[in-house]
Amino acid sequence: MIDYGVRALSGFLILMFLLFVAPLTNIEWLQPGHPYRFIIVPIALIGGWGCLFLYKKVKKQKTENV
Repeated sequence: MIDYGVRALSGFLILMFLLFVAPLTNIEWLQPGHPYRFIIVPIALIGGWGCLFLYKKVKKQKTENV
């Protein structure tokens, strides 16, 4: 269950970060009304899986060192 929580929370944080940074940085494809703005969602999903992978890797290293 913790895996799902890590993946969901990190994906949500990445999504919110991209939506917050877009107006500040003027990245064209992140601006409201642009037809390719939907690409934010797959980026957040991939980021969630990546954070889960890093979480498991760090957790495994901590258990090996004990």
